[in-house]
Amino acid sequence: MKTNSSRLLFAASLLLIMLSVYFSVLHIQTARQNQENNILQSEINSIRYGLLNADEWKHNLAGIISKKIEEFELTEQNKEQLKTQIEDLLYGLLDQVNKILRDDMGKIKQFLMDAFVDLDKLRENVPQLSENLLEELGKPHNKNNLKELTLQKLDSYVEETFNNDEQLKLQQILEKHGFQNKEEATTVLEQRIKRDTKKLRNYTFAISGLLLVVFLLNFFGENRKTKWGLFLLLLTSLIFLINGLAVPMIDIEAKISRINFQLIGENIHFGNQVFFYQSKSILDVVWILISNGQADMIFVGILIFTFSVLFPVTKLISSFLTIHSPGRFKSGRFIRFFTFKSGKWSMADVMVVAIFMAFIGFDGIISDQLEYLTNTNKYIEVVTTNGTSLQSGFYLFLLFCLTGIFLSLAIQKKNQQGKSG
Repeated sequence: MKTNSSRLLFAASLLLIMLSVYFSVLHIQTARQNQENNILQSEINSIRYGLLNADEWKHNLAGIISKKIEEFELTEQNKEQLKTQIEDLLYGLLDQVNKILRDDMGKIKQFLMDAFVDLDKLRENVPQLSENLLEELGKPHNKNNLKELTLQKLDSYVEETFNNDEQLKLQQILEKHGFQNKEEATTVLEQRIKRDTKKLRNYTFAISGLLLVVFLLNFFGENRKTKWGLFLLLLTSLIFLINGLAVPMIDIEAKISRINFQLIGENIHFGNQVFFYQSKSILDVVWILISNGQADMIFVGILIFTFSVLFPVTKLISSFLTIHSPGRFKSGRFIRFFTFKSGKWSMADVMVVAIFMAFIGFDGIISDQLEYLTNTNKYIEVVTTNGTSLQSGFYLFLLFCLTGIFLSLAIQKKNQQGKSG
């Protein structure tokens, strides 16, 4: 009866592990896809393409200028003021012309100009000219001409003053991924991220639940004394490790969700301005450090790989050999070290604590800086978002550390029972 129940438990555990492997494949694929979408969204919505981009300011200013010109109407209150300003401008121009005629031209040319150009007469006509200009200014077609001229000057100023490389880079990114504009890209990517985030949460719960059930049943059940029961414990740790290494552990994000302020009576709005975003798994960090090319970065990358990847994998391989052939490998120092004593050297648990402390530190620093930005100016409405969060890779790597500890205990207990038997 005990044999049948053990076989049934083994078969059920194997089925649950196969399901967890299936969900793990989906989990890793979805996590990578979600990571790419998040990075792309943060790049498209980077502050250098928005609040710090001259083309975005040109777009906002063009809208304000067009609106102000369209809304412009001559009234009794502003007519006299505008007339005075135009008259002052015309008088100033005539004074400049007179100075040029007197100072920069020869006597013969001066005589001819005095004969044909009556500046005093022009001065007398300045009020009438001002009236005529005001009348022309109020006509609809002249408003459109003024608008076009002003916008052309604005375009010319932006092109001459600011570098347009960033805008070209953004356009290339949008075209590469098949988006027409920034708004379309943001909407589509937000939908994808929301969908994939929900999937990742479900996959994480499914993997954790299935593997923990397998681990607990075989650690406390009848199979804890059998070789196959230990193999099942080892498989659960291995699946936790693969998931923990392959998917991001932490997301660090700081952005302005919304910033509003008034400019010449009109509202200026910028939304979703990303300052910083990073999402990395342990393998991502190792690859970035090693591919950096600098000796110190390569050294750090090798250390992280050794203690957080190589040691845990070697521990699992050694555990497998110890379970499979305990008599053959029980005297091997290398195998015994990695099976029972490598936990304190692998630093996997230290990595978990370091990631958690980094999360707390980054979360606090970013929150403080964003709060300072929010309270900087009472005339500017700033809504900031701290998107720093622990990801599924952290929790699954944590579960690997815990199951790895209990796996070593189970193997050690099995060996002790074998000796006593």
